[in-house]
Amino acid sequence: MSSKSSGHIQSGLMLLDVTVPYLIARAAFFVGASLIVASSAVASPSSATSNAAVAAATASASAAKASADAASASAEAAKAFAAANVPVTPGSAPSMESMQYKGLLGDYIGGVFGTLIGLLTLVLVGLAWLTSRRIDYKTKTYQVFAEMLRTHEEIVSSIDLGGTRGREAIALILSEFSFIYKATRSFVPSDEVWPLRQRIDIAYTYTYYGAQLQTQRILNQHNPALLKLIGDSISRKRQSGTRGRSFGGHQNRLSHYFRNLYAAYSFINSSDLSDAEKESLGKVLRAKLSNYEQALLVLNVICHLGSDWNKTGLLKTYMPIKNVPKNFFSFDENFDLKREFPFITFEWESPRGAS
Repeated sequence: MSSKSSGHIQSGLMLLDVTVPYLIARAAFFVGASLIVASSAVASPSSATSNAAVAAATASASAAKASADAASASAEAAKAFAAANVPVTPGSAPSMESMQYKGLLGDYIGGVFGTLIGLLTLVLVGLAWLTSRRIDYKTKTYQVFAEMLRTHEEIVSSIDLGGTRGREAIALILSEFSFIYKATRSFVPSDEVWPLRQRIDIAYTYTYYGAQLQTQRILNQHNPALLKLIGDSISRKRQSGTRGRSFGGHQNRLSHYFRNLYAAYSFINSSDLSDAEKESLGKVLRAKLSNYEQALLVLNVICHLGSDWNKTGLLKTYMPIKNVPKNFFSFDENFDLKREFPFITFEWESPRGAS
């Protein structure tokens, strides 16, 4: 027997299961109603009531007969529906074991694929979450870096030295350093007493703090009598006129400048960005530094005040002094930029166009 014929037979049987009880219930209802009316008629003494009861009983009996006729007709229709189908032949329907096996196989396949799809969805959601967090972190990092760049420009613009502002004022600070360095050479000519790096340290410290007692205390590892000679020379220069140079120290101007610059490179280095992204941000920051600023950073790094640039590796990693020209410094003919910073690949050493 085909699955289509089997479906027809099952539908007919289901129709019988539904129709027959319904018709039996209706017939029982009308029979019961007839019995109640009949009993009421027997109990009532009046003839009118008796006549009404008889009429009601007659109507109920007619309704019961009609319901029975309908039930009979439905039964006949169901029998005809069943007779019209092909009779079931043995072996034509699938066995119970086969149906159970196929059902279990379908459940197994559905469970496996459902689990795999669920796991794949979980992985994709996790990747999307991680990507979103990464993008959010980069956005915030770039925002902080941009704020540091803006702060750097504001600091440079705020440097004022006798009416000279910005990067031109930094050029005057370098000029002060050159005068003080030459004073060290004048009073102590021998490099055996003060080697070149010590001279730079002394001259830059005086440039930074000025000719004050505090400066001599900071440089207490050197001969105090010689330091006093240098301090007196700076004081006389300041009193005789300086052509825009103050010789009064620049701690109030340079402390914020170097603090922000160092913090910016430290921020880049400590971020979770890739090495290529860190290098890119380092180049952006270096592009903000003029030759005067990078030259001042060279002196700061050689001095004990800027020793952290070498200790942390920031100078070697990001090379913020890369663009200082080869012969920029003229305070001492023995000063060689490449000898002082052999690990820096300067712009004048790089192939044309390299940054």
